[in-house]
Amino acid sequence: MPENRTRSVLVVEDEDLVAMATGEALEGHGFHVCGTAATEAAALRLAAECDPDFAVVDLQLAGGGSGLRVGRALAAEGVQVLYATGHGPAWRQEMEDTGARGCIAKPYDPGDVPRALEALDRLQLGAAPRRLPPEMHLFVD
Repeated sequence: MPENRTRSVLVVEDEDLVAMATGEALEGHGFHVCGTAATEAAALRLAAECDPDFAVVDLQLAGGGSGLRVGRALAAEGVQVLYATGHGPAWRQEMEDTGARGCIAKPYDPGDVPRALEALDRLQLGAAPRRLPPEMHLFVD
């Protein structure tokens, strides 16, 4: 991805304060947050509208929605998916099977999310990621 291009991010998170803090951290690091969604349906609708480069996706969404289904749909469209979850490694295989690129454990410092996406971007370009945020796991072939 060219360095001068603003990278867009969809934040899929049903906790308003977490979504807001994550969005602010991303914007502060030069990303464009094209939308936030708390439900599976809203996430898929926004993704179709804004065509994000990245998505930060919680596993459990409002209304019983599945972040795994959202992640699978977005990854199939070429979006680099980073799961943000408090479920830890127990869900690793399920997350990896969706085509996601990695996960970051909750609770996380919102400032770690831009670093995590930059690591995914570097991997996409074939470069080694710089220092990963704490509790970030990459899913690589």
